[in-house]
Amino acid sequence: MVWNSPFSLPGTWYKGNLHTHTTQSDGERTPEQAIEWYGAHGYDFLAITDHWVHTTGQLVRPGLLLLSGAELHGPGYHMVALGARGLPDMALADDPRALADEVRLAGGLPFFAHPYWTGQTVDDLLAAPAVAGIEVYNTVCDRAYGLGYARVHWDGALSQGKRLVGLATDDVHWRYGEEGKAFVMVRAEALEERAILQALERGMFYSSTGPRILDLRLVELPDGSRGLRVACSPCRYITFHAHAYLGRRFWASDGPWLDAAIYPLRPELRYLRIECGDDRGGIAWTNPVFMADVFA
Repeated sequence: MVWNSPFSLPGTWYKGNLHTHTTQSDGERTPEQAIEWYGAHGYDFLAITDHWVHTTGQLVRPGLLLLSGAELHGPGYHMVALGARGLPDMALADDPRALADEVRLAGGLPFFAHPYWTGQTVDDLLAAPAVAGIEVYNTVCDRAYGLGYARVHWDGALSQGKRLVGLATDDVHWRYGEEGKAFVMVRAEALEERAILQALERGMFYSSTGPRILDLRLVELPDGSRGLRVACSPCRYITFHAHAYLGRRFWASDGPWLDAAIYPLRPELRYLRIECGDDRGGIAWTNPVFMADVFA
């Protein structure tokens, strides 16, 4: 497999929220109100993911797409299912591996939601091979419980070779002021459900609670080796996360903010993923770049 940057691909950047609740389950606004709120606040697509309720995707109006979605759950886990044609059998709820397989068979993408809040371990993530990714950040779990970040879960799985993408979502229930705080920016060829899902599965997006990723690419270093370069909106720090202690954080000093950084590539890194943090606590996350792809 060869790594491709989403910034090198044709298409358009689309902003979306992938975890939304309404009065169909435990949210406090109707689906129509949720769609209207996100459409009015600059989002291009939205997934309504009520608990064991399937919401069918549709183009709500030009420039605003609703993805098919549901949130499934069983003992010790929650799973966001995007793009599936319907709900899997609830009898599978005790087996997240089988449930994820059924989501895939129905044409969807399964993601583990808020693994820190649900108490999942890295081994739990690895036990469901069909899962495409996890929520690296969940706004409502952060605001209500302080359990919104899942960096350790993500890095633990990535270090073991599990290819998981990372989502930032609101998980909005309309009661904690969580709406509009987290989002994904997806590079896709069209504002269509299949194009968005394909881009999500391939990692052709970044997640954020504020900062913007402006570029991500391989560059040649003066010694002839290669590095990974990220460009972002002005940030206080840029962190390259790799296996164990092999990454590095770059800090802005008292001078100008950071808007770019480069890290040399080495096979022993296993992977690199990048976090760009601003002075207001916002973070943008790239998806991982695996060294096996770079050095193939």
